Amino acid sequence: MLTAVVLVPLLLLSNTLAQDDTISEIQKTIYVLEHRMNTAESSLVKALGRVAVTESKLQQAETKLVQADVKRVQLESELKDMKNTDTKNSAAIAGLLATLQGKQTRHIAFSVGRSTSLTATGENKVITYDKIWLNDGNGFNTGTNHFVAPVTGVYMFNYNNQYHSKKTSYVLFMINGKRVQSSSVYHKNGGFGMSGNEIQLRLQKGDSVWLELGKNDFIYSDGALYSSFNGQLIYQN
Repeated sequence: MLTAVVLVPLLLLSNTLAQDDTISEIQKTIYVLEHRMNTAESSLVKALGRVAVTESKLQQAETKLVQADVKRVQLESELKDMKNTDTKNSAAIAGLLATLQGKQTRHIAFSVGRSTSLTATGENKVITYDKIWLNDGNGFNTGTNHFVAPVTGVYMFNYNNQYHSKKTSYVLFMINGKRVQSSSVYHKNGGFGMSGNEIQLRLQKGDSVWLELGKNDFIYSDGALYSSFNGQLIYQN
């Protein structure tokens, strides 16, 4: 019985010691786990911090991209405005050059004469001229005997013709195929006389002007050049 009484406490003591060792191991394990959790939490906090920094940088980058896009749109608009301005300037320069070129041809005048008589038989006839005194600006065409306006403006024309021997002298001032003015004379007693007229009018560039002798009419001229046709630009507009 003594042996049993002694063994029971020993067994209880042994079990207590074993339990203490187990508790100690569990505490160590808990400590290790807590340390690892703290370390993991610290790492997570650091990682979250890095993520936040990265997100901030991304937001900054997005803001810069938006600003860059706005700047691009502004630059494109400015470039378009510059192109429009260049186009307007080019047009203005072209207009100025055209005006200057036009002004360079402001000195337009002609004076021509005929040295022989002319009769229009059956139909009107363009009066031709074989003496060129003046043709500044080259407006008078010696092939057609038409004056073609080099520029738009106001012009003055005059013409003179001699008649004689009871013959009618009827001269038509023509513009682009239409009669605008005329001069006519008939002397029933014969002899010599002069007829003519003068006009000031506006012509468009390219308008054609000439003189015609009425059908069956007559003008007299010889080396003294009684027949003449003259014109000049008064001002350009």
